[in-house]
Amino acid sequence: MGGALSNRSFQAYLAGNAVSGLGTWAQRIGIGWLSWDLTHQTSWVGAIAMAQLLPLVVFGPVFGTLLDRHDHRRFALSVNLALALLSTVLYALSAAHTMRIGLLAVMAVLLGVANSAYHAVRLTMVNDIVTPEQRQSAIALNSVMFNVTRAVGPALAGVIIARYGVAASFATNALSFIAILCALLLVRLRPREAQHTRGGLFVEGLAGLRYIAQHGEMRQLLLLSTVTATLGRGIIELLPAFADAVFRRGSLGLAQLTTAAGIGAVSGALLLAWARGGERLVRLTRVTALSQGGVIFAFGLCTRYWAGLAITSALGFTVVLCSVGLQVRLQSCLHDNYRGRVLGVWAALNLAGPGVGAALAGWVAQHLGLQRVTLAAGGICTVLVTWLTLRDSWRRKV
Repeated sequence: MGGALSNRSFQAYLAGNAVSGLGTWAQRIGIGWLSWDLTHQTSWVGAIAMAQLLPLVVFGPVFGTLLDRHDHRRFALSVNLALALLSTVLYALSAAHTMRIGLLAVMAVLLGVANSAYHAVRLTMVNDIVTPEQRQSAIALNSVMFNVTRAVGPALAGVIIARYGVAASFATNALSFIAILCALLLVRLRPREAQHTRGGLFVEGLAGLRYIAQHGEMRQLLLLSTVTATLGRGIIELLPAFADAVFRRGSLGLAQLTTAAGIGAVSGALLLAWARGGERLVRLTRVTALSQGGVIFAFGLCTRYWAGLAITSALGFTVVLCSVGLQVRLQSCLHDNYRGRVLGVWAALNLAGPGVGAALAGWVAQHLGLQRVTLAAGGICTVLVTWLTLRDSWRRKV
């Protein structure tokens, strides 16, 4: 970890993202709680989560292609300014008591489109700032920061919402973007190889997809990311419903459950930051992916709140260690000319998957109940990850 932390530009970038991340999680909790408060329906909670994440499927690869064609710093500044503006609009609508569930869904879609660009450039900027030798620790530390804010942000949101109302969580996020904007102006980026465009946006997007199709390991990593994100984080997206409908703890319980998931996630990212790369990283990621289904299944059986906190923490641990481990392996085998496009696809699958999983699980839970749906998700996750892992092992032997 020392290598990445000795890089002053990375320090500034990490600090700016930390402050912005606190605001982002405060806003996410605010949106989740507001969707439940307006409707008291799990289907709407899942739909709002999907509305924020599903645009990544369509726009993630598009913004990844644009990123390969443009200056990364200017791209990042533009995206963060757009997100700050959307948070300000959310605050104004909520403070004026004019927010309705349909309007919230529209705002969620707009946030999803903006975040499609944000996640592609966030992942790419880390590689622009650090050296190749610092890459694994930088990606892991970036995840540690992300998940520390996931642990602290929801607790902060719980206090803010309880004392000042849900609109204040949106205002907090709007102000937090000042930190990342300042950091982006200060960081020093490594020189990039000149990019020579060979066609339009559509042609270059197809070239990125062909690049993925030609690399079996890359396809395997993307498929595993999709499965674990959809079924693992898809259940985490339904924590507002679990907090109120299963554990009867309200918004404070939601903040505590999300904080528990964040603590587990930080532990997983720290373990990865200390771990060596190579075959050890492959084995660690594989074991974590295989165990995730069992953790989801255990959460479906849980009815006691304190046990639920422990299992939620374990779920956060497996989800993040698997996600970051797969991303480190993916970044290590990428050519810089295709980095934005491939990471745009990765962001689309890995970040939109939870929205799809949450929407499907929320809809089915309206008829079968949350716990039965969670049990089914755990079983499906175990089957799919086992199949993909066995297929990968067979392909390596061949």
